[in-house]
This record gives sequence, C-alpha cells and structure tokens, in this order.
Amino acid sequence: MDGISKDEVALYDRQIRLWGMEAQGRLRKSSICFIGIKAVTLEACKNLVLAGIGHITLKDSNTVLESDLEAQYYFHEDDLGKQKDQVLAERLRGLNPRVDIQVYGEEREFDVVVAVGQRGDAAVAVAEECRRKGIKFVAADSFGLFGYIFVDCLDVHEYLEESKEKGAAQKAGARYKPLAQSLAARPEAASVQRLRRKYQPLVFVCQALVAGDLAEDEMAVDDLTAVVSKSLHERGIPEGMVDADLVGRVAQSWGTELVACAAVVGGTLAQEVLKIVTQKDMPVNNWYTYDALKGDGTTCML
Repeated sequence: MDGISKDEVALYDRQIRLWGMEAQGRLRKSSICFIGIKAVTLEACKNLVLAGIGHITLKDSNTVLESDLEAQYYFHEDDLGKQKDQVLAERLRGLNPRVDIQVYGEEREFDVVVAVGQRGDAAVAVAEECRRKGIKFVAADSFGLFGYIFVDCLDVHEYLEESKEKGAAQKAGARYKPLAQSLAARPEAASVQRLRRKYQPLVFVCQALVAGDLAEDEMAVDDLTAVVSKSLHERGIPEGMVDADLVGRVAQSWGTELVACAAVVGGTLAQEVLKIVTQKDMPVNNWYTYDALKGDGTTCML
C-alpha cells in the first residue's frame, strides 16, 4: 500500500475513496514550502495537514503583530513578538502529528513552492528560481474582499482526468507559463466587450498588484489607479477594461484581511496544491480570482 499504514488508511478513508491509494501515496511523499504567512497561508496549511501531506516548510521570520490576531486565527495574544513561522509550525503539528512540519533552515527539495503576499521583483525571483530547479510554483494572496491564485506547473504537467465517455481516468497534460511571462501577456481581442467575455477585469488588477512592489498598508485610490493604468498601457490593454468602481473597491480592501474571504481563497489554494501533487485533475491554468462581493471565483489563462 505504498508504505501507508492501516491506521492511515482508516484515518484518510474518505479521501482515499475519492482519489485512490496511489494519489494518497503521492500526497504522503510530497514536500511543500510556504513563503509568507498570512490568513490564506493558515487556511491552506490547515487543509493540507489534515489531508496528510508529507512535509511542510514555513518561511516567514516576521513577528506576530496585534493586527495579525484579527484574521490569522492560529495566533494568540501570548504569541505577540514571536516569529510567525515558528508559532504556526507548532500549532499545525497539533493538527496531525503524522505530518512533518519545519521552519525554513537547511536547503531541501520541494515539490511545490507557494509564495503568499509576495510581489514585484521578489515574487518573480522566487518563480524563476523554481523554474530553474524544476519546482512547481504557486503565488496567492487575499486582501479584504478579493484574492487571487497563480499556478505555474512548468512546461509539462501530467495528470489523470475522469473521462465521462470512457468511464475511466485518462492521462492528460498541460503546459504552463512562467510568472514574468504571464504578467507581461498581451491578450488579443478586437474590443473591450470581447475582452470582458473572456477575462474578468479583476485579474488585470491582481496582475498589476503582483507586478508592483507595493506596501501592505492602506492604498489611496489614485495610487492604485496609476498602478493599474500603467500595467494596462504597457500591455496594450484598453483602460476601459477596468472601471473606476472596481479599482476603488480593491483600494479599500488593500492592507486588510477578512477570515471569510481568506477561507475561500486558502481552501482553493490547498485544493490546487493537492491537484498538483496527487496528479488528479488539472490544476488551475493559470489564474484564479475571487470577488467576495459577487461570491464569484473565476479562472482564466494569461
């Protein structure tokens, strides 16, 4: 049973019935690194630990602040001033002692690196390093009522997908773009109307936020408008693609975390990581955005 004990089979019985013993074995051997600890990180890690992922490494040397207690529910007042990755590692170990959870130290091999809240040159540098080492890369964040996930499973990602016609899982493959290439992509469409039928405007706002090196604190609407306009202009995308109301709502959300929104984005993030490591179904290719005001999560390829 691929090294899976009887106790583990009993513990993970329901999900083994869902995706099979082979996929559970891959999950059990997988190693994930999370860079950056926010509410989304907590939610994704919780789900992966409970699912029986093999190993998680946490990397965030920032200390727990009072503002973190509002949405990052594993942190308590007694943790103020302590290193975030050390505190979270301790809390996650209590959820499932079978999972190896460590704070980033010595170099080790990872199957997936997840960068949460990383932007600008730092995000691109991590993504490029993962490409060089053949590691799958995911970027994600949640701010106020909005969130996003970007997935890069390299040039070839093989997986199994259910075939309704043949009644059995069929092998399939997908090709993914590097982050830098995606952020510079110039979507082709004859008009704003056609662009809107293919892409949600929120994805272009999220791309502008990822590409920019922006502070975590509150942002003025005019500042975000300038960042988004610059991104659209450089890529030849009509400015009418993103309206002022959306920019205003995102600006109001920036620098805040809401548990409900982070739970949706973090849950989806864990789901995509599970798809990657179990090779069951195709992971998002390549952008997912969430708008809590609409209760709407959408995907697109850029």
